[in-house]
Amino acid sequence: MARKGGSMAGTGLGRFVRLGGLLALVALVVTACADVQEDGSPDGGATGPTADRQVPDNRDITIKIAVNPWDGSAANANVAKVLLEDELGYTVELVEIDEFAQFPALATGDLDATLEVWPSGHGKDYKKYIEAGAGVVDGGELGVIGQIGWWLPTYLLEERPELATWEGLKGNEDLFRTAESGDAGQILGGDPSFVTFDQAIADNLGLNLKVVYAGSEAAQLSALDAAYQKQEPILFYFWTPHWAHAQYDLTMVELPEVTPECEDAAVNDPDAYACGYPQDVLYKAFHDGLQAKAPSAFAFLSAMSYTNEDQNAIALEIHNGVDPAEAARTWIDAHPDVWQPWVDAGLAAE
Repeated sequence: MARKGGSMAGTGLGRFVRLGGLLALVALVVTACADVQEDGSPDGGATGPTADRQVPDNRDITIKIAVNPWDGSAANANVAKVLLEDELGYTVELVEIDEFAQFPALATGDLDATLEVWPSGHGKDYKKYIEAGAGVVDGGELGVIGQIGWWLPTYLLEERPELATWEGLKGNEDLFRTAESGDAGQILGGDPSFVTFDQAIADNLGLNLKVVYAGSEAAQLSALDAAYQKQEPILFYFWTPHWAHAQYDLTMVELPEVTPECEDAAVNDPDAYACGYPQDVLYKAFHDGLQAKAPSAFAFLSAMSYTNEDQNAIALEIHNGVDPAEAARTWIDAHPDVWQPWVDAGLAAE
């Protein structure tokens, strides 16, 4: 990390030179050298506000953290990795895995943590693995608030303001027809591993729409950019927080309010779902053996919490081609007030 211990220039060294005390100068140099460890940095290389103490030696313990296929997940995981390694001394392995597979992996201990679960898509997993005590524990809120929905470029509403609601889409589905969707209008999905109810929503609301998957978030965003540049119609599954909202003017289509019936359908009968997506308070989930295996890592990850704006700043850098770890370090360097309490919680559990 960029922050190291304070500089000697203009303080003790300057004062001794002005006094002409050669012996004092020699003593100062010897003292400074004695404080430097083998890696060339004070106190073993610790950084930031904790640079004046020794980093715990937890290198023999590996923490495996899930990375789901979206930039926000990579942002969370890399922030955690950098701080767990630099401040608490752990070895961290990031594991690319889709959001369905991560719960069985957490239950068996093949994963130690996932840092961004969208509850609207994982009610069944919460009941099966967390409420039933089947190897997974709730790790607390991430602090990020999510909202999934159907989105349009706002320019479409200038001539067709009715498209802002699902009722206004009815009868206008042909506007979104593509070769892939055939006789129906297209709802462009992203990664097919994402938890969605879009086809059920369209069918149950009587909308002639067909979900077509772009294959990945990146491919979906490429399609959005192409349509946006030409001011063409596009209707797509998307969410906030996401850096794209800073680049494109987008409007979420108003779908029916979430009802108790839809809450039940999301868990027990997804094909019956006929509402919009609920607002998601994103949470973390851990293997139930993590606290015993690595108590300070458990405490750190439990305390980890930041905002949509924090995550978006890192995710935008990742999207722009910055290495995820470097994007995380840039944010870490600028926000010690946010992450220092997480580290303090970890140190208290050491």
